[in-house]
Amino acid sequence: MKVRLDIGKARYEEILRELTDLGIGIDDEADLVLSEAGDYPAFLSGRTEEGTCHVAVTDVLFIESLGHDVFLHVLEDGSEVVYKSRVRLRDYERMLDPEKFLRVSNSAIVARDKVRHIRSALSRKFTLTLEGGSRVDVTRSYYDVFRSEFGI
Repeated sequence: MKVRLDIGKARYEEILRELTDLGIGIDDEADLVLSEAGDYPAFLSGRTEEGTCHVAVTDVLFIESLGHDVFLHVLEDGSEVVYKSRVRLRDYERMLDPEKFLRVSNSAIVARDKVRHIRSALSRKFTLTLEGGSRVDVTRSYYDVFRSEFGI
């Protein structure tokens, strides 16, 4: 059995040792996730051609789903880097702090503090410009929630 650990740095090594001693493997691509109750992760796992890495949640601009693929868009040294993830968008919505992240469409979650400009679009939609220049649309289904959350 393999699990993915989404826990804080403070207890990571301790829990890693205990699980390894029990014969449970740790894999950042495992479907089963062990996380701390009441605690939001500080890092997310992402993959590139070079391999798997941990991405600081504070660096995430937005998370998007395209078909069956989920991508983490991260700002690193002023440039946007995209990591592929095996975690579903709805799972990210549950695991991330709702004070810091907001679902804006069926295919996107944005980091609230990375929104730089909000432009009204046609048919009850908004276009968001994020830090670094990326644009994300707020769809009609999420329009009212977005307005309420951002006080518009």
